[in-house]
Amino acid sequence: MVHESGEGVAPPQEADGTCGQAAGKGTFLVGRLSRIIFLLSVTGTFLLSISLFVYGFTITLTSLLYAYTHFTLHIDAMKEAMAIAVEIVDLFLVATVFYIIALGLYELFIAKAPLPGWLKICNLDDLKEKLLGLIVIALGVLFLGESLVWPNITGDLLVYGVANAAVIAAISLYIWIKH
Repeated sequence: MVHESGEGVAPPQEADGTCGQAAGKGTFLVGRLSRIIFLLSVTGTFLLSISLFVYGFTITLTSLLYAYTHFTLHIDAMKEAMAIAVEIVDLFLVATVFYIIALGLYELFIAKAPLPGWLKICNLDDLKEKLLGLIVIALGVLFLGESLVWPNITGDLLVYGVANAAVIAAISLYIWIKH
């Protein structure tokens, strides 16, 4: 547009907040295709979550059955049972991560989701932050499980712990810089 003085004037912002961009014929098609694509990712992530929950539940039942049918008071058996329990909890945490990702993708790209109050996802950064926080917890739980059954306390466990700590530190630094 050219003003009476001859200077260029930016087109006015539309009342619906589209910043002057008119919705074309392809907008409907692109929106529908995007929803279908994200519905595939939500469904896939949700199916991964369900399968991990079922797998974790099955491992829990078989582990309990084995523990009660092969009961012993030996300290190594107790450590192994604790390590298995920690690894099962880790599996449930990973399943929870996939479930939260499915809900978050649904919330961001498809429609409102019935999210609990503590799970507020407004953008991809919120979803990444939830994911990274749960990864830190899962790594800590995984290290705890490994430290219970590590064959001998040597520098190898230290190397494993330092590697986990480095990943946790990098994630923490990323989250700290983003805030």
